[in-house]
Amino acid sequence: MATKDDNIKDHIKKSLLSSLESIASFFKPNELAYYSAQCKNELQIRDKIAWELHQDITKEYGDKFVVRREWAPPIKQNKRRVDLAILEMEENEEGVKIGVKKVIAMIEFKSHSIARPEPSYYGLEFQNDVKKMREFKENKELGICKDADLYFVFLENGQDRKAVDYDTVLGFSQYQTPNCKYCPNAQDEDYLREVESHWQEFKKRVPGIEIHTPKAIVIGKAYGYKQYLSPLLIGPIE
Repeated sequence: MATKDDNIKDHIKKSLLSSLESIASFFKPNELAYYSAQCKNELQIRDKIAWELHQDITKEYGDKFVVRREWAPPIKQNKRRVDLAILEMEENEEGVKIGVKKVIAMIEFKSHSIARPEPSYYGLEFQNDVKKMREFKENKELGICKDADLYFVFLENGQDRKAVDYDTVLGFSQYQTPNCKYCPNAQDEDYLREVESHWQEFKKRVPGIEIHTPKAIVIGKAYGYKQYLSPLLIGPIE
C-alpha cells in the first residue's frame, strides 16, 4: 500500500521529468537559446524547474513543502549545498513552519556547452555530486535526510551546425573540436546515438542507474544557430 511519502516522491519524479521535457515553454521564444549560446544554462534551467516544482507541489499538497534552491543541511561548519531540495516543514501548534521535518528529495544539476564527450562530467563531477548527497543522507547528525530521494540532472546542449559567424563571442565556439556532434534536426539518429553514448558513461561510474532514451528538444535560435537541449534525469539513486 502506497504511503503519503511514496505518493509525493512519485509526484516529484514525474513532475521533474515533465518540467525538463517542457523546459523551452517556461521561457520567452528564443530566450533559453540566447542564454545557452553565451554560457552554460544550468542556473537558468535550475531556477525555472524550481519554480515549476514549487507551483506544482503547492497546488497538489499545500504549503507544508518547500522547494529550496542552494540548500545547506544544518551541520556545524558545513559549507556544502545541494542545487535543489524538496523539504517537508515541521509546524508548531499555531501552524507556524518552525523547521525542516524531513528532506523528501535532493537534486544536483550539471550543464555543458556543446555535444561532445565530457569525461570530467561523467566522472569526477558526477561522482562528487552523488557522493555529497549520499553523505548527507547517511549522516547520523542529519536524520532529516535519511529517506531522501537523490537525483542528478545532466543538461546536454547542441546546435544545428558548427558556428562560424559570431564564433569569437559565442560561449560554445571554443569547444568546437572534431569530436563535436551537430544536430541538423530533432530526429537526427546519428546525433541521438552520440548523446546516448555520452550518457552511458554515467553507468560506468555508478552501476545500477537507469539511462532513459535521449530527446533533442528545440529551445529556439540564437545568432542564427538553432539550439537544442537533451536533459537526462538520473534517479532516484541508491
